[in-house]
This record gives sequence, C-alpha cells and structure tokens, in this order.
Amino acid sequence: GGTSVAAAAASSQPEELISFDYQDAAVTFSSKGAGIKKYIYKDVVDDVNLTPFDTKGFFATLPELDFREFSRTQNSITFTGDILPGFEVHKTYTFAENGLNALKVAFVNNTAHDITLEPWTFNFGPGLGTVKSEEKDNERESKAVYLVQYEGRKKATLEVLKPKGDSAGVYNPTAEREEEKSTDEDEFNWIWAGVQNRYFLSVIIPQDWTPGVLEATASVVGKKDRLWGLFGQADEKGPQMTVQMPSVTVEANSSKEYNSDFYFGPKDYQEFLALPYHLDRSIEFGFFGALGKIARKVLETFYGWTGNYGVAIILLTVCVQALMFPLTMMSLKSTAQMRKIAPEMKRLQEKYKGNQEALSRETLNLYRKYNVNPFSGCLPMLIQLPIFLALFNALRTSWALHGASFVGWITDLSSKDPYYVLPILMGVVMFFQQKGNMPPGT
Repeated sequence: GGTSVAAAAASSQPEELISFDYQDAAVTFSSKGAGIKKYIYKDVVDDVNLTPFDTKGFFATLPELDFREFSRTQNSITFTGDILPGFEVHKTYTFAENGLNALKVAFVNNTAHDITLEPWTFNFGPGLGTVKSEEKDNERESKAVYLVQYEGRKKATLEVLKPKGDSAGVYNPTAEREEEKSTDEDEFNWIWAGVQNRYFLSVIIPQDWTPGVLEATASVVGKKDRLWGLFGQADEKGPQMTVQMPSVTVEANSSKEYNSDFYFGPKDYQEFLALPYHLDRSIEFGFFGALGKIARKVLETFYGWTGNYGVAIILLTVCVQALMFPLTMMSLKSTAQMRKIAPEMKRLQEKYKGNQEALSRETLNLYRKYNVNPFSGCLPMLIQLPIFLALFNALRTSWALHGASFVGWITDLSSKDPYYVLPILMGVVMFFQQKGNMPPGT
C-alpha cells in the first residue's frame, strides 16, 4: 500500500541559524525549511544585506519542517529533515566561483511502501536589499520576474509577475498552453524565476524538473514616510514569490531528486554574458536597449584601455558628441538663421497683428527668401534623444560603476557626488553657454 503525507506538520522546536561563509558572501541558513535567512554580499564599498526583511528564507522548502546540518565542505552544505519515520528530505547547496550555484532536493524513502508527498514550494522574497545609494528607489525597482522563451522570438523575454490588487499574480505554464492551444511545452515553460531589483538578482533555474506555477504577492516589509513625513507613513512593500512544485510519489526503498541551478548576487552584465541561461536579460536597458548595449560595450573597451571608468565615460561622451557633430552644426546653423531673420519676423508680426492668415503667408515667404527651415533646429534634438536615453540607461544599470573611483573625492561612480561639485560646475558652464547664445538685447 501507499501513504499520502502533507508537506510537513508544524513543529514546536525553535528556529536555529546555521552560518556558512563562502567567497563573496556570508550566508545564514534557517533550520525551518533550510532556506537562506541572511545573505550578506561582501561588496567593494560596504557589505550589503540582500535579505533585510523578515522572511521564511530564500529557496526555503517545507518551511514548517525542522532541518539539521548533515555535512559541509569548503563550498557546499547539506541539510536533512525527517518528514515521516523512514522518509527523509536532503537538501544540498553547492556554491561555485562563477556565481552559478547548484541546489539539490532529494526525498529518500527507506520504508517498505510508497509515499506520496503533497505539493510543496520554493520561496523567494519579500524583495531584496540593495546598496545605500539605491535604497530610496528600491521599492519601485523590486520585482518578481521570470524568463520565458516564446516561439518565434529570437531572444528570451523577461516578464514581471505583478500581484493584482489584494490577490496574487499567477503564471501557470500549463494553463497558458491550453489557452493558446499550443503543444510546444518550451514556449511557456519558464527558464528561471525569482526576484530582482536594479542591482541584484535571486533566481532558481530548473534542471531535471518541469517548471511549475509561479505566484507573486506584495508583502509589507516596513514603513516609509509620505512626503518627508508630512502626511504620516505608508506601508513599504516587497515582492514575495513562490515556485509551486507538484506532489511527488517516492517508491519504497528509493529516492527522488530535484536538481536546480541558482544565482544570488549582483547583476554584472559582463559576468552574465559568460554564463548560460540569459541572465543578462534581467538588466533593463530601456526602450532603446540595442543602443544601450553598444554604449556598454564601448565603455568596457575604453575601460580596458584606461583602467578608469570615469575616464572611459568621458571618452564615450566625446565619441557620442563627435558622431552627433553634424546634427549639432545643423541645429546651430538653424538657430543662427532664426536669429538673423528675427527683426524682420518681429516687423511682420506687428504689421499683420490682426490677420493670422496673412501673417502665416508672409512668414512662409520669409523662410523661403532666406532658405530657412524652422524645424531643422528641433530635428537634431529628436535624433539625439534616443542616444542620450540609451546612454543614461546603460550607465544607471551598470554594476561595474559601483565602487569604481574616478578622481579625488569621487570614489563611487554609481552614486551621487557627495559634495555636489560636478553638478554645480555643470550648472555654471551651462549658464554661460546659454548666455553666450542669447540674441543681443534679450
């Protein structure tokens, strides 16, 4: 005969914390579900607590079950828990130097009858911590995400799983296939899923199991001031995601394994390009992403030459300005021409003050006389806009700039100038530029 058992019954045993240090992180596991309770990333600026919120633990499974440490090596740790007498679960985390780690969950049945375990889950969130310079924007940037390869698309698509009002946002690959009447399982099976913010990512990557239902909710993680506290406080929320696993039947005297890869750390574009699974898709380059990636590649090339990201940004800016020089000249010429005909334009406006039709006709004749195109000054700006937006997104999402020094007091190019020297200097320069371009008498 067979036995059906719930994931785990509530235990009265207190939670124990198990520490494990490896390379770039100090990890603390919980005995309840053997999830990552604390993940302190050893950053070049300051250590970053990526799990500052109260949580069951990232990658927690069977959170009511008590696990105990079974064994550890320099780069791995194994936990074990008793679901029933003779029915155990073993859970092994193996950390790799490239950041692409492994997680194995094995159910071992040492009894003489089959045992069916009811559906269980992997937990993520609520949300991730971040560096100090990003804390103000972290709630907006924190998202539950998954990557899926749709049929007919060259690249995998990053999808955001948003909670709907007070209910959970749900992604069900099986339901999606039925709705689209598709027999291609890969079209809707996600590649990886988890939570992210601007700089960090935590995801699970199925290896030998079929990706299941994803569910995301918005959990309250703290309080935030409304307009500097003038309107009291509001709830600060973070995304909580669960990966739902189906029930599993383990035959007598046998075991069943679920192998996964996982990533937990910074969104380093260059490192991601060297890894599988398209982790680079988690980095948002914006609408003009192709231009942003080109800008990022050029920036890395200049950094390779100079060894200084500040100098690399200056060189990149010079190159962008050189490429746009013809457009800039077109705009300047248009401005000069409009300034030249300004007195005659003013006379026309006075002469045909009450006759809009005549004013429009004579204005057009004036443009023809001097071969002036009033829109030629705006066109270069419209063409330049996508380039500047792409450059902005490429720089603001660049983990490489975090902790990168430039000169003197600029020790972190991803953060603001601590003394506001550069913004003030730029403002002064722009003031005199504008003053020099103003027509006489204005």
